Amino acid sequence: MNARGSGIAVLIALWTAGVPTVLHAQADAQEAAEAPDRIIFEGATVLDGTGAPPQADMAIVVEGEEIVAVVPAGEVGAERRDGAEVVDASAWFAIPGLIESHTHVATMANRARAEFILNRQLYGGITTARDMAGDVRSLMDLQRASLVKEIDAPDLRFSALMAGPEFFTDPRTVSSAAGETPGAVTWMQAVTEDTDLVEAVTLARGTWANGIKTYAAISGELLAAIAAEARRQGIPVWAHVHVGPARALEVARAGVRAMSHVCDLGSAAIPEDVYREGQEGRRTGFVEVDLNDPAIDSVFATMSRNGTVLDATLRIVVQIGQRRMAAIDTVGARPPGAAADSARAAPDRPPLPPVDRRRRGVRPRCETADAMALTRRAYEAGVMIAAGTDGMTPPDSLFPALHEEIRLLHEDVGMPMLDVLKAASYHGAVALGLEDRIGTLEPGKHANIVFLREDPLAGAESLRSVELTVKRGTLYHRRDFVLGEPPPGPGGPPGVL
Repeated sequence: MNARGSGIAVLIALWTAGVPTVLHAQADAQEAAEAPDRIIFEGATVLDGTGAPPQADMAIVVEGEEIVAVVPAGEVGAERRDGAEVVDASAWFAIPGLIESHTHVATMANRARAEFILNRQLYGGITTARDMAGDVRSLMDLQRASLVKEIDAPDLRFSALMAGPEFFTDPRTVSSAAGETPGAVTWMQAVTEDTDLVEAVTLARGTWANGIKTYAAISGELLAAIAAEARRQGIPVWAHVHVGPARALEVARAGVRAMSHVCDLGSAAIPEDVYREGQEGRRTGFVEVDLNDPAIDSVFATMSRNGTVLDATLRIVVQIGQRRMAAIDTVGARPPGAAADSARAAPDRPPLPPVDRRRRGVRPRCETADAMALTRRAYEAGVMIAAGTDGMTPPDSLFPALHEEIRLLHEDVGMPMLDVLKAASYHGAVALGLEDRIGTLEPGKHANIVFLREDPLAGAESLRSVELTVKRGTLYHRRDFVLGEPPPGPGGPPGVL
């Protein structure tokens, strides 16, 4: 090596060895200066998210980002009080930070819009959000910004998507891979039986994704192989209930961590000959099925046995109706009637690619009441229900959509509020594979806490009485929340991907 090469090598060595150390030291010093040593929330009535009954006059002791104790207030010793900040929580109810199990903030990357959505979520009591497929380049940046407290937002977890090649004609995937080819990027991969799944899962993990989402045009055998390889590499698989040609029972048997969209459970009851016609392209659209068919109970039994979480997404069924949802899935990302307006708003966009309507075949007919009844049966069968919305409230709403999903679980499905709270916290953590870090108020877990003025067991509306959200030990007072003006620009319709 010549002298010039040796000099460059020395500079590179200095950079790789020294500069990160300096940066880490600076970051650690700054974090130590900003983080409170100890905060004691004293006197609260605690509902810890495990399903246990409320405990009155409790103290939650937080050090840095973690809960170190949840004990009766009278048992907090002088050594813990010494130098601690004590917050009088005697008029409050404490619940775990809420988990939004199904959101989309970057189907079309728009940083200002995403921050608007995430800010409203955080001040509404959501401390963790799971984004179910979008532009990972944007999601990685949002995740980092939230973790370093650059923006007020929940901790953001997100997925890399896998689907059959036919799916990537969908314009939503074009938006989420803008500038690149959907299906040929690491966060949106087209997979077949010939795909090297070791490589595919490794590439998905390399995007910093927290899970792999499987969407459409995947067989049961391929899904099982994806799930097995993902387990080997330590990353969960989150699937739609129906990924066609794989139906609900095949998806449940594959051992995925979570399944989204309760209405598609009806795919288990579609007669074989009808389903085959759909897969062969000889039939499409909705078919009538018996939603009391024992085949659906077999799905519930398999999910319960495997510990698979059901992300029911009831709100999206109520909001846009299953027919309109199917139109989005099979025709394009935009709601019916919106195509002309979208074209006028963005005349420079390329025309939408043709969509293969056979990619999911026939679908079970399922209305709002059916969705509630199916969720109730899943709950009664012992399936863990999570609270995910697959959408958002209008821009002028003061609270995020999760509060509406919680109301539906309680009032329409009939789940007791104690179990609804567990669905909106612990079960979301299970879906993420983070139940050892979040989801309940216990020592050793992140200090993710919501303090309410009203008793959450009184009904879903009481969860809007947010007084204070604590995320990883940082306090966000509801009185400081400013909704602001929603940012202009594209962002995609509700219920996407």
